[in-house]
Amino acid sequence: MPVTIRAFHVLPNRSKCGNCVDNMKPRIADFLPPELARTLSAVKSASPALALGIAAFDEEMRGGIPTSALTEIFGEIGQGAWWLGFKTLAAVHEKAVAIIEPAGTFFAPGAASVGVDLSRFLVLRESNRRQALWALERIAKDKSVGATLAHIEGLGETEMRRLQLAAESSGQALLLLREEQRLSRASWGALRLRVTSEPAGSERRIVVQTLRARGGFAPRPILIEIEHGTMAVRASSVLPHRADFAGLAKTA
Repeated sequence: MPVTIRAFHVLPNRSKCGNCVDNMKPRIADFLPPELARTLSAVKSASPALALGIAAFDEEMRGGIPTSALTEIFGEIGQGAWWLGFKTLAAVHEKAVAIIEPAGTFFAPGAASVGVDLSRFLVLRESNRRQALWALERIAKDKSVGATLAHIEGLGETEMRRLQLAAESSGQALLLLREEQRLSRASWGALRLRVTSEPAGSERRIVVQTLRARGGFAPRPILIEIEHGTMAVRASSVLPHRADFAGLAKTA
């Protein structure tokens, strides 16, 4: 969609004003649609990604999970979404990490088996949705926290926007586990993933599909093989784009 400029400024002669163009740069965003302005700002001030140590995943995702940004992870219980979230928390060093889950189903040994340092781990169990969201917004703004994983049902666009702004201000990798029925909703996140399980023998296999990625790139699906006992990554590989992924990509 073309951008219509509704106003412009006449610049003085360059020889009389050496830094006039530099002074005008912040005003350009005033005439752009909000979504385009955010995208340009994100590209200009892109934060380093959080590498998960999964070769194929990190390469396709241009370094890993984005920081200073919100990532949505869709997947049914037991399909690998929690594992991917814990793997992201385990990639954080020096700073604290946090999890917010009202259901109270968090299993600490499971997180530790993926590599999460429990000595720097904040766990919040809050069944009241309003209180859980209140706590999540404040944790997401905390610069001493490197990544936060949360599962709060029914998040609306306004709430998602506030969480995205909180992640941008703190520099965190903010991950939200979301319900499948929310796939058709608009996204404020920088990355939208869907995790599913694939039939396997002695090991567990999950596929990570990218439904939306800010910046216009389209990572291919990633197959990750996980050892049952240790939950360690056995292997990872890139899959071709499949026809049955196309419908989901259009709804993202």
